Amino acid sequence: MNSNDLIVYSNDELEAMREAKALLLQEKFCQRYKRSSSFTEDEISKRHLAITTIICKSRPEEAAIKYIEWIRTLSNWGISSLNDDQLMRSCKRTDYYLKFYKLAGKDIHGTNTFWIESNENIPNDLEEEKFSILCGIRYHMAIHSCPKTLREGLTFVINVTNKPKERVGNEKRMQKVNQSYPLRPKYIFIVGASKLMRLTINTLLKIGGIVTKVKILKRIRFATLEEIVDMQNGGSIPKESLPRHLQECNIENSSFESMKNHEGDALRPHQEEIAEWVKTRIEAIPIPNI
Repeated sequence: MNSNDLIVYSNDELEAMREAKALLLQEKFCQRYKRSSSFTEDEISKRHLAITTIICKSRPEEAAIKYIEWIRTLSNWGISSLNDDQLMRSCKRTDYYLKFYKLAGKDIHGTNTFWIESNENIPNDLEEEKFSILCGIRYHMAIHSCPKTLREGLTFVINVTNKPKERVGNEKRMQKVNQSYPLRPKYIFIVGASKLMRLTINTLLKIGGIVTKVKILKRIRFATLEEIVDMQNGGSIPKESLPRHLQECNIENSSFESMKNHEGDALRPHQEEIAEWVKTRIEAIPIPNI
């Protein structure tokens, strides 16, 4: 791991984190945003708040509101606070859901690619949903452990090429979770959607799906894999940065150094190795002195 992959908080960022934390400790502020009581010191994860604050461009009030919304959504699964234990503890049941997330290289701006493969349904079971959510939180934090990505945004890809046609009944619940994540996408590509699926996705997004801000909605583009690697016509991901199962050449990227195989010339994105990468990247996120 080289020094360019390590986050160093600026004084302005630290001050914004402290102001956001102070708001979360205020009962009136929390109640204004539909939380019955203020947070206690122990209920605020410094790592999560740091990432949230910087994604919100060091705007303390915006960061505090986003943090409250995140926790309020997670409370449906009995998650009342974010903490390092959730981040650092992995188990087979949470790591199982890493199959929905892929390792991709950098986009054309040198920031990370948040890649989801929507090829299976999450079981309509609150316990299984909770494990998938904890997995998603860990992947989200790992992706944002890159300082350039954290401060400048990322490319977000949802591959629905093999998305199951049947619905299982928990789609709206899980969609609310997706909406709650702090995220600053520069590009949003939805790959492999049919015309009918595009209409459905557009409707869901506008009613309150993954993103709701108009400026974010304008960044959504339905595309093919060929189009997202076409740099001349709006693509943002070099061919060599596609997840390995979608490209023949190896991904050479220092951020994924620990994922190389024993010969050192390719990535092996198996779940246990992805889990190790996630753990390593989360450990690289410094706990701010706030």
